[in-house]
Amino acid sequence: MEDIHEIDKKILELIEKKVLFLKELINSGKLKSESEKNDTTALVSKTFLNPLRVYRIFEEIEKLLKEEEKKLLGFEKTIAVLGPIGSFSEEMAINLVGSREPLRYFQTTTEVIEAVEAGKADYGVVPIENSINGTVFPVLDALLNYNVEVFGESTLEINQCLVVREKMNLKDIRIVYSHPQGISQCMNFINNYLSHAEIRYTSSTADGVSLLDDNSAVIMSETGAKYYKLHILRKKIQDFSGNTTKFYAIRRKKADELRKGKITALFFGVEDRPGSLKDVLEIFYKNNFNLRKLESRPAKTKLGEYIFFAEVEAPLSDRILTELRRAVTFYKIIGIFDRINEIDVLK
Repeated sequence: MEDIHEIDKKILELIEKKVLFLKELINSGKLKSESEKNDTTALVSKTFLNPLRVYRIFEEIEKLLKEEEKKLLGFEKTIAVLGPIGSFSEEMAINLVGSREPLRYFQTTTEVIEAVEAGKADYGVVPIENSINGTVFPVLDALLNYNVEVFGESTLEINQCLVVREKMNLKDIRIVYSHPQGISQCMNFINNYLSHAEIRYTSSTADGVSLLDDNSAVIMSETGAKYYKLHILRKKIQDFSGNTTKFYAIRRKKADELRKGKITALFFGVEDRPGSLKDVLEIFYKNNFNLRKLESRPAKTKLGEYIFFAEVEAPLSDRILTELRRAVTFYKIIGIFDRINEIDVLK
């Protein structure tokens, strides 16, 4: 007959076996999301023991497994993204790191940037510009006001889908939920097929999922629809093919680090006089720097005063910055960076 020590030994062996099985899943690429992991709720409900205490034991085992998983995957750092699961920001981040594991979800892009500045996340991924709707202004304004820097950019093709709980006719849809960007990217489809429906905006394309009922739909990603096991009525409903969003990868600003890259992103202000903006643009022109983006934003001081945001396709040397200082009232460089295909979270 087995004694208690032998039973404990077997329990330990089974836990170790689960860790090794987890490693095999990770190495084979079969462990893709939290939804595919084992749910112990139904399991512990069948025990003759106190199910709450047994569940807590499984919770502690899961914590141990998560620690081992981080070691196996190498994720020692976290990435803040706009949530919930299924957002395009999440899809971009997964493309950059290959896993959902290091992601931390926030309700707004400003909260994402706040979290990076406060050290609640090591990195952040935020949308900055869409090929149809242009600049994402809340992100732009937050980049000016928080102590973070851009260290890379990447793009994601945006394919919007009309998603419902169960298959239904378009004429029966009464409400359409989505992020303002998602709605505006699909206005031709909405006007042609859903002009009878009410539009309601959400904080992200995936945020409307919790609001869905039998008479509503949400415009979101195909990845998100599959994750939540929803029905896709129409795919690629955006107004233009090639719908693409550019994302910035951000981190807390490191003043002592020498930044490298081919693109400089900066804010600057000019005096309220004729030719003041031309003086700044002249610096870029005479040095043969391509200005790929220029935006004006209200300075929030008084009507008619503006701050400018620019992306210059060049690193700005000390000589250029000296010239720039003479032509502006202030400037703030928020990043010198290149296009990236991955975020290194393995260090």
